[in-house]
Amino acid sequence: RNIVKFLSEVHSTTDGRFEVFLRFVAGLSSSRSAWILEEFLGPFPHQTICRVIDWVKEEVKCPAGNTGSEAGKRSLLNTLHYLFESQYPALAQQTLGSVESLSFKKGGREKT
Repeated sequence: RNIVKFLSEVHSTTDGRFEVFLRFVAGLSSSRSAWILEEFLGPFPHQTICRVIDWVKEEVKCPAGNTGSEAGKRSLLNTLHYLFESQYPALAQQTLGSVESLSFKKGGREKT
């Protein structure tokens, strides 16, 4: 089965039921995390890890500028979780390095 297609399918659900699962899978793409679980789950195929990282890269491209709606903010927050879990600093720098600030304000106004 194609892991990228599967991740895209479950990511497209809007009820949030796969959010933790997707973070977990993104975390498995980190060699630091994966080696701990290899004892229990066996080794992870390198090609699959690369495909998960490619999926994270694709997900990161879109949401940074789309925070005008609650869904956009949720998508951005999930994407930041994927970046964190992947433990891939170069990808985080590449995608967020030029972003000066991110806003999660409700309705576009700051609460005082």
